[in-house]
Amino acid sequence: MSSGRIFFAITVLLIICIAGPATAASIVTEWKERIPDDGSAYVGLMISSNSSKVFAGGNQMYVRTWDDGKHWGGLPATIATMSEDGNYVVYGQGNSVALLNKDGTEKWSRFMGGTVRAVAISYNGSLVVSADSQGYINSWSNNGDFYGRNQTPSVKHLAISPTGNLVVATSDTGLWFMTKALEPVWSDTKNGSVDTDIIISNDGSTIITIGGRRISSHTNTGQLNWMNDVTKEAIISSACSYDCSVIVIGSQDKSIQAIDRYGTVHWTYPVGEWVNSVAVSQDAKVIAAAGIDQNLYVLNHGGNLQVKKKMDTIIHPRSLAVSADGKRIVVADEYTLYGLKLSTEPDFIEHVTVIPTTVRYTGTQTLVPTTETTIIETPVTSIPVTPVPVTTTPKSALDPVTAILAIGAGLSVVQWVRKR
Repeated sequence: MSSGRIFFAITVLLIICIAGPATAASIVTEWKERIPDDGSAYVGLMISSNSSKVFAGGNQMYVRTWDDGKHWGGLPATIATMSEDGNYVVYGQGNSVALLNKDGTEKWSRFMGGTVRAVAISYNGSLVVSADSQGYINSWSNNGDFYGRNQTPSVKHLAISPTGNLVVATSDTGLWFMTKALEPVWSDTKNGSVDTDIIISNDGSTIITIGGRRISSHTNTGQLNWMNDVTKEAIISSACSYDCSVIVIGSQDKSIQAIDRYGTVHWTYPVGEWVNSVAVSQDAKVIAAAGIDQNLYVLNHGGNLQVKKKMDTIIHPRSLAVSADGKRIVVADEYTLYGLKLSTEPDFIEHVTVIPTTVRYTGTQTLVPTTETTIIETPVTSIPVTPVPVTTTPKSALDPVTAILAIGAGLSVVQWVRKR
């Protein structure tokens, strides 16, 4: 046998030894709950911060513990949400807003002047905010003590900073920042009123608002970081990493997209149909998406597909959630609520600093001068962001043991060839 053929044989063996077994991921169904036969799917899904409790809203509320299946519900929950620690639920029905304990018992209820249109609750349930059809926003303490009131026409969505000192509202007339007593901090009625979704970083320093084809980033004092049109069609769903350094969206563009903290689209994953729901782990290393094509997609930080699961029917907006650690996923199709466990091989999740670009929409970045915005009345202290440690050097696939085995295999081939 020629030396060239010997070299080729050794090379093939080395490649096989170095490559090793392929990484893999799988989804295991840990529990299923049938959706009530009232014609509506569960929406507004949440998993508590310690991954122990699941919340689902819709025509009937459903709350359950993950492992032992203790649950309660049945109340109307079209306008409802759970505190991230899993200890409280706030919901609106008619002109009444109520706070429930973790076992579903009522802690208190209050009446507003009009029909409740939006509610929000702080991370630990210490602050509750609601908005009604007459334009009034009210805030209360955990004990039901009245904090404050403001009037903002046609509120679409409310959010409370994880730090508990800032309330953000989107409305038909613009974007509003307020203290927990609803004193005005800043407002912007100059850039249109398309925003619906609100995401706030864990330290409260960055506010991301999303609506139409546009994503905007502000500081907590109202300074505009950037504003970008990132899709060709309307955005349907959005989610962020804990520090808002990774923003994930699903849209009518029939794709999942990842945007960085500066508004740059880094990758696009096409799915062929509208993406109605997206969710991410706290560090955005696990990204889940689902929609009209009935598939649940799980991607890693780099936009690579790890596993796909076919559901029975389509998945509606706000019908997907991922636990903070990325190990648990809840998703609701039109018939069933699923509790799923994501199982992966070691080193399955990529450790990358920058998401590689594959497909990118050309969006016009609009930087609005600070003179264009409304005067700040009450500054909010910004807490410095603590950067997350990231692994910049990928782990070598060839460890010492594998190298020795590979070299030994190569020498064996050489001896075999020589005997022939």
